[in-house]
Amino acid sequence: MNNKTFILVVGILILAVFVGKLLYVSPNVDSGDKVMVTAFPLEAGEWKGEEITVDEMVYRLLDTKNLFVRKYTNTAGEAVYLYIVYSEDDRKVSHPPEVCMMGGGSTILEKTTVKMTEAIDGNRLLVAQGPVPTELIVYWYKAGKFYSAVYLRQQIQVVIDRLLRRRTASAMIRVSALIKNNDEPATLELLRSFTRSIEPLLAQYVP
Repeated sequence: MNNKTFILVVGILILAVFVGKLLYVSPNVDSGDKVMVTAFPLEAGEWKGEEITVDEMVYRLLDTKNLFVRKYTNTAGEAVYLYIVYSEDDRKVSHPPEVCMMGGGSTILEKTTVKMTEAIDGNRLLVAQGPVPTELIVYWYKAGKFYSAVYLRQQIQVVIDRLLRRRTASAMIRVSALIKNNDEPATLELLRSFTRSIEPLLAQYVP
């Protein structure tokens, strides 16, 4: 990258942050969102879901109740956890989850980028409570129709869309599963299979 390109990129990022602050709307727990992601179906192909209670502290930390945590099970009895948080006005609800996870006592052993579907790239987190990996988490961001594994890229997309008078919401989508028999590759394939099943629903219920 030459100096002119570097300066241009830095200038765009600074402008995006500045405009983002100008467009920021202070959130509150009683969100004015027209779309409620809790309407997301409990069935997706072979997967059937059940609700998991969300602690009130989570609602307070994120300043929204427009989120859910669910456990989905397929016909083979395999389980995947789905977490979605969404807001039409507050971009901070989709912040990276690593800090909260480490604050809860989890250790992130690895972080890489993986392809989940043709359109979705996600951040892969190999997580442990001790020395042995116990859970695999993959998360990504959504801004309208746009998917990204990069938080800043999502934030810039929202700012650009608002400058163009397009109403673009922010969302963070996270899928996870416990690693069985130390087989992390099989767990990743399970998460990919689940993601392919819910991808059409994301376009409809997390616009």
